[in-house]
Amino acid sequence: MTSFGTSNVPAGMDSMKRSHCTGEDTIRYSILLLIVALQLVGSVAYGQEITRLADCVTKIFKEINRTGKWSGKPPVSCPVKVAVEKRSSGIFVTTWAVEEVEGGWVRTAFTGAMDYGEVARVKALRLAGKDIAVRAKHLERCLNSITTVNDPLDCRDYATKSYLVDEESGTETKRLVWLDDNGRHTVVEYAFGTTSATPTPPADLFSGQQLPPGTIIDLRVRR
Repeated sequence: MTSFGTSNVPAGMDSMKRSHCTGEDTIRYSILLLIVALQLVGSVAYGQEITRLADCVTKIFKEINRTGKWSGKPPVSCPVKVAVEKRSSGIFVTTWAVEEVEGGWVRTAFTGAMDYGEVARVKALRLAGKDIAVRAKHLERCLNSITTVNDPLDCRDYATKSYLVDEESGTETKRLVWLDDNGRHTVVEYAFGTTSATPTPPADLFSGQQLPPGTIIDLRVRR
């Protein structure tokens, strides 16, 4: 696996291995990224996708506040896949969507976190939801810049490229984007592959205990 970038990976994602990247690797990566971007012209804009995923994350937090459990299903208005995790620092929700493109697929994912007290209290949840929305818009600007001119702006980013040689041959490229400001945990993963295989969930965003459907969440914990 060839890796690009030297930024520090957010906590919980440091299992991604790094190696030196050559100028040739960077050029190949930029060309492939441009090809995928051109294929998606006329489709859902990257920024709109991140905003939609972040909105779904907030809706799931609201559901947990209202019901005290994780239903295992995304909100009706959110045609996305979802993973909910419990960590010592709070609840983490990841949403992602996969789109087929010519010659492969594109997966866009967003993770947002709230502490238990924020999820438990309506006012705090509302403020946390606004914070997630603001940070998502910031991240979408950086992702749009990455997909057009390969510039992360003021965001931090880390990319890896894997070469698959098995029943399904091809490449898979993943790029993590986050804000290095000691603020709320909000991370975007943008991935694309040239295989016909169904892409796996964004495992690099997971590091806690993924909750099965119907799990009751005690919001009194660390309130």
